[in-house]
Amino acid sequence: MKAHKILAAFLFLSLAFILSACGTSGTVEPDMGNGSSEGVVEDEVTALLEQMDNKLYRYTVNNQTEETMTFEFTSGQRYDFTISNEDGDELYRLSSVSTYIQALGEETLEPGDKLEYEFEIPPMELEPGTYQLTAWLTPKEGPKYEAETEFTVE
Repeated sequence: MKAHKILAAFLFLSLAFILSACGTSGTVEPDMGNGSSEGVVEDEVTALLEQMDNKLYRYTVNNQTEETMTFEFTSGQRYDFTISNEDGDELYRLSSVSTYIQALGEETLEPGDKLEYEFEIPPMELEPGTYQLTAWLTPKEGPKYEAETEFTVE
């Protein structure tokens, strides 16, 4: 039974990433705004991971600098996430159960703009407790802009 759930989750995630190569994923495209830097509050790049719905999360990277940033990627993967237990043991990693198109790509982030990616936590049989959800960008080089949050299973 558990193997069927894992296989179903793997197939669902694989299909989602194959479709993302066609431009039909649940990923939110970069908010390119009007190119102005009016939204610049701080002089740094920030990352935020927030719960949107029951198992739906949004990972956001905000460019709050005066510089245009370009992230180069070696595949269709733009971000990754893990779920860890209270002891720090990694229980799930998106990239370990996903496939990505093998094509170079890049994302450009203008001053005041942001990249947003929405994802769902896959169905898992977790024991009651507190878990750590961590997300980050997967560029070829440079900072990963990691963000994390906790969630509780009762």
